[in-house]
Amino acid sequence: MTEGLCLDAPRAAEEILTFVRREVSRLGRRGVLIGLSGGLDSSTCAYLCVHALGSKRVQALILPERDSDPLNIAHAQMVAQELALAVETIDLAPLLAQMGVYDLVSAEVAGNRSLIESAIRWIGRLTGGGSVFGLGLSYAYGERHSLWQRLVRRFYWRYAGQAQAFILSKVRLRMLLLYQYAILHDCLVVGTTDKSEWSIGFYDPYGDGACDITLLRHLYKTQIRELARYLGVPEAILNKPSSGDLAAGLPNEVAIGLSYEQLDAILCGLEQGLPEGTIARQSGVSRKALRAVQRAMRAASAREGMPGRL
Repeated sequence: MTEGLCLDAPRAAEEILTFVRREVSRLGRRGVLIGLSGGLDSSTCAYLCVHALGSKRVQALILPERDSDPLNIAHAQMVAQELALAVETIDLAPLLAQMGVYDLVSAEVAGNRSLIESAIRWIGRLTGGGSVFGLGLSYAYGERHSLWQRLVRRFYWRYAGQAQAFILSKVRLRMLLLYQYAILHDCLVVGTTDKSEWSIGFYDPYGDGACDITLLRHLYKTQIRELARYLGVPEAILNKPSSGDLAAGLPNEVAIGLSYEQLDAILCGLEQGLPEGTIARQSGVSRKALRAVQRAMRAASAREGMPGRL
């Protein structure tokens, strides 16, 4: 498993640079457009695109809103400045407010990280699941036959539905703006989802999963950290917990229920076809956590089969 996660960073970078140049040329576009979040994946993609095309052919958007972490905004601006990118900053808060998104979750609740983490722990204990995100994905795209799924549907959907609408409205509005500006600038939209998150469905197919070219979907998060260090991504971004930046700066690992090191080890072990006991032992997780990852993978696969057809 350890060998499976090793990365030849110079070779990986050169393969991606060649891919970006080829696709932009093949599709006859002026360049690429990327949403800068200040996180590891988008920053790594920005560095790759500039190395491939030059800064003048890379457009960038920074899309803050009411609940954005100021540190992420600062890091996005730092990357844009370091790479000499043409960048526009568009505040999404007025649009989200007009859509009624902020009526679903107040600023006080959205900014209360301890409250959100407590709720995640409570839901995990109540359902017996290791990952609140995985449970949500299973609920949204499973057949809803388990007891907890029937209870959610009958008694708690008002709250669960509000939380889901709050999150998805933000990520889908971001993508709407990215595509609008990409069309105006005759650019390809760069996808930044990595293999770790893609494998378990930790993305929205109509939000951060929508793109014209994807650069990191073949690399695990831990491999991307190696690649980013090779490319010269600032240490402040390398050492920062990854976050969707949707509320209270909540790290992705809290929602997933595992560190990325653990998740990547599990995914790599499953990809290699290793026995469950071996994967659990080498990744340092319980069989329960391993099965939670497998459940999320099945739900992600079911979602990829949408829409249903007659």
